[in-house]
Amino acid sequence: MKNLFARAGRLWCAGAVLLVLRLLQNKSGFDVVTGLSKPSVPASLLMILIAACAGAELFLCTKLPKRSADFADLFAPPEKELTAAVCGSLLLAAGGGLLAADAFLNGGTAASVAGLLALAAGAGLVAFNRSLRAGEQELPLLALLPLLFFSVFFVLAVYLPLEDDPVFFRYYLPILSAAVTACAFSLLAGFCRHESSLRAFQFTADMAVILCLAAAADAGTANRLLYIGCAVILSVYLVLRREPEELPEEPEEPEKEQAKA
Repeated sequence: MKNLFARAGRLWCAGAVLLVLRLLQNKSGFDVVTGLSKPSVPASLLMILIAACAGAELFLCTKLPKRSADFADLFAPPEKELTAAVCGSLLLAAGGGLLAADAFLNGGTAASVAGLLALAAGAGLVAFNRSLRAGEQELPLLALLPLLFFSVFFVLAVYLPLEDDPVFFRYYLPILSAAVTACAFSLLAGFCRHESSLRAFQFTADMAVILCLAAAADAGTANRLLYIGCAVILSVYLVLRREPEELPEEPEEPEKEQAKA
């Protein structure tokens, strides 16, 4: 339980605080007639706490090694965590289905593609986690490709409807959350090819969880499910991450070149 709170619980607590502040900002921080932002204590606190969370997470990540390793060496096989991983995949698939249906009815190419890719990503994550639980050393990167493509199109699906919005305080949080989440998923998949830094993934995934929960205050039902699903999925891998002392020794330079090849 200590490990669960230290790895993921504190992030969800921080995200819940930011979520409340964002809801308060949406209620009182914008002019009813013009839609422009106005001085708001919740809005100021929200930005200050986001910066504080980033600084705190960056400091905590300095205790981790920069190097990469095999995915199966960095992350323990999911046992009890498998239920949470499946729930995250289902949330992703449900949000994707709603997003695709809404996009087909109302238009929006990026949103429709993101929705369909979210459905595929949910199925791919289930297959990937089963392989991880089975202890396979060569994990199927192909199963994570829909997740990578989804995260890119999700950024577009969030950004395009807001690109003409002149009010920075209204659009920065959902766009920032989607972009950081895309980076976190990219780094996660990169471990399958020894191309990601553990320190960079930890910081990015921590911030993605916090920001996704905060951004759920802005989203419709589909995007809200997608944000929460992404937060759950990343939380699972943060909990499964092995401690530095459990990692294998760093290979010599010739061995690194062979691993990349």
